[in-house]
Amino acid sequence: MKDKVLSVALICIIALKCMDLYIDFSEDLELIHIVQESILILISSSLFLFLIVDIRQRSNALKALRDDLELSNNKVSQMSEELKRSKRDFFAAVQEQFDRWQLTPSEKEVGLFLLKGLSLNEIAELRQTSEKTIRHQASAVYKKSDCTGRHELAAFFFEEMG
Repeated sequence: MKDKVLSVALICIIALKCMDLYIDFSEDLELIHIVQESILILISSSLFLFLIVDIRQRSNALKALRDDLELSNNKVSQMSEELKRSKRDFFAAVQEQFDRWQLTPSEKEVGLFLLKGLSLNEIAELRQTSEKTIRHQASAVYKKSDCTGRHELAAFFFEEMG
């Protein structure tokens, strides 16, 4: 908006100074006055051209930034989709392994919560059961998976990924 106002103001100044110069020629004024008017027209015209070049450069820079932003957003979106796909694949692999270990549905759910890092108390609250029940189910998961605890259980899956 500022650029448009400045451009219009400079065009008006240039136009008015050109009309003034034309009148000065027709009235046969002193040469020094005509030179002063000509210099003012030249300075105003130069400022106008500088402003136009600056506007064009900023416009091109803004377009490049928008293109970069769109490219970055596309990359983030693509990475997000890849991450979602990887997450689905990971949890599908976890479920397949749980099936191989022949975990019950409750043990599978507890095993998944253990992998997510929830405490036994948090799992009990989520499943609306006692912490003792969760402890027994976690023990069954460790026994069937031949793991000594939650860290070894998590390591089993992450080592398989590497």
